[in-house]
Amino acid sequence: MAQAPARCLNHPDRTAIARCKQCHKPLCERCAKKMTGGIYCSDECYQKMNAFQDRVQKLDEARKPGLSIGKLVGRFLVPAIIIVVLYYVLVVEKVRSVGDIIDLIRKLIP
Repeated sequence: MAQAPARCLNHPDRTAIARCKQCHKPLCERCAKKMTGGIYCSDECYQKMNAFQDRVQKLDEARKPGLSIGKLVGRFLVPAIIIVVLYYVLVVEKVRSVGDIIDLIRKLIP
């Protein structure tokens, strides 16, 4: 079953041709304001969308250059732990076979 076309909120007798990019109100040709980046119902919605996009861009830029805790763990801590464990298993415990690994695990588990 087909839906009836959306109607302009300001002019209910007119069919909506677009929706505001910010608030999603249905707009007729008379109400639709074509501005950079889309169609808006008002200058206020246009400014809100630009402010939002500016905030998103700043957050993306702030996130990129730094070394976060997650990156630090992934790049340095995990490989360091693997190296220490391998050193312990191969050098300290002198593990040379799978059987030696099984014996080592049995010793560690009570």
